[in-house]
Amino acid sequence: MIRSESILSRPGRAVAVLCAAQALVWTLAPALTHSAPPLDVVEMLVWGREGVVATYKHPNLPGLLLEAVRLLSFGALWPAYLLAQACVAASFAAVYLLGRDLLGPGRAAAGTLLLTGVFYYSWPTPEVNHNLVQMPLWAWTCLALWRSAASGRIVWWLLLGVFAGLSLWAKYSSGLLLAAAGLWILLDAQARAQLARIGPWAALAVFAVVAAPQAQYLVETGFLPLDYALARAGSGRPDGPLSFLLTQAADHAVFLLMALGAGLAGRGAARLPPGEARARRFLLVMGLLPAFLAALAAGVTGMGLKDMWGMPMFNLSGLLLLALLPGRFGGRRLARIALFAAVLLALLPAAYAASVLLRAERSDKPSRVVWPQEEIAARLLRAYENETGAMPKIVAGPVWEAGLVALAAPGGPSVSIDADERKAPWVSAEDIGRKGALVVWRTGSEPAPGLVALAAGRTTTEETFRWSGSATARPIRITWTAVPPRVP
Repeated sequence: MIRSESILSRPGRAVAVLCAAQALVWTLAPALTHSAPPLDVVEMLVWGREGVVATYKHPNLPGLLLEAVRLLSFGALWPAYLLAQACVAASFAAVYLLGRDLLGPGRAAAGTLLLTGVFYYSWPTPEVNHNLVQMPLWAWTCLALWRSAASGRIVWWLLLGVFAGLSLWAKYSSGLLLAAAGLWILLDAQARAQLARIGPWAALAVFAVVAAPQAQYLVETGFLPLDYALARAGSGRPDGPLSFLLTQAADHAVFLLMALGAGLAGRGAARLPPGEARARRFLLVMGLLPAFLAALAAGVTGMGLKDMWGMPMFNLSGLLLLALLPGRFGGRRLARIALFAAVLLALLPAAYAASVLLRAERSDKPSRVVWPQEEIAARLLRAYENETGAMPKIVAGPVWEAGLVALAAPGGPSVSIDADERKAPWVSAEDIGRKGALVVWRTGSEPAPGLVALAAGRTTTEETFRWSGSATARPIRITWTAVPPRVP
């Protein structure tokens, strides 16, 4: 049983335990059940091994981080799940430190523990992607912003520039957070007074240096990722502004049940300490404005929104709730929240693992994480070697199928995504002609024009892979052909 006196006297320890537990259970759940990495992890690793600043979709910080982890772990893929949880734990740490400054250590711990009830901190976290990598950078940007404005210390202004710049390396939509930060500086008298000092301008200079490679990429490519963003916003039945906001509220359902179960709501809960008015305004602006700016932009432009784009926007939800409902908080309430968080950290990863295993046993259609990557890669690589006498230096195909093969291949071959130089500028048609390529795509799908051109006039072969013992499971079929390397 969690003792209220113990947890209230050492709230920082509770947050440390939360971080460790999150990292442990949410690393084990996918590591023990996945036979292939999630789609986004494959895509990030494909980009990361090329060392590029950005791609036709997004900036490439997630890919570079994943590649660094892969190299440090000698090619093992399970540390990708640990990296994902390091991002979540880093978010928790920044939220607690910020909450301690704004509301005191007890409510800071409660606001951090409550985040276990927000959907974005559980089920989606095994997949390293741009939204996930944004989470800690948004949280640390908020912490640096508050501390720089509150203390005026140059070190926090410089850190603000670093975190703000890196947030754009994670995803360009971080501009929403930076817009909220700029607005808060203008609205807050104490922060606005800092504009007469060197700190904010030093932060701006550091931000410009960190973000410069991204700006250069956008200019040189004619803002290519914007084309992808526009196409993505119009595909797959995107949410309208109101639907997007309602989905974000629904993703807080368990979070709200935790708060109600802990007894934070009720008579006297909204007694607001006058000394915290500035903290409340900060949390309202930084915790809510980015989501509303996204909805406003979508309403004005007619673009759709994907609900997962809200993933980094709600680090401050717990702190905001504790700032608006401080009157009933105490040791017993914190102990209950900690108990609820512990239950969620036990149940949700177990449910995640069970869902992967049950789907592998009973579904007739595989989720990507149960694809037999090892068998797929081994068979296709062996077939290519038998035909050409060498392992491929290039694998061409859709990023999922080609990535699965390339990531398991010796020598680290490059992936030519759809044999399209716009998507994979690191592989040219001349490269394929000189080095050859293993060309793959999923049987029954329509291959991209570049793949059709590579396969023209060549013999194609279909390989079939079983992924489940279920009699109703449809096998995975992959078509491949070999472009042999040019003889010198």
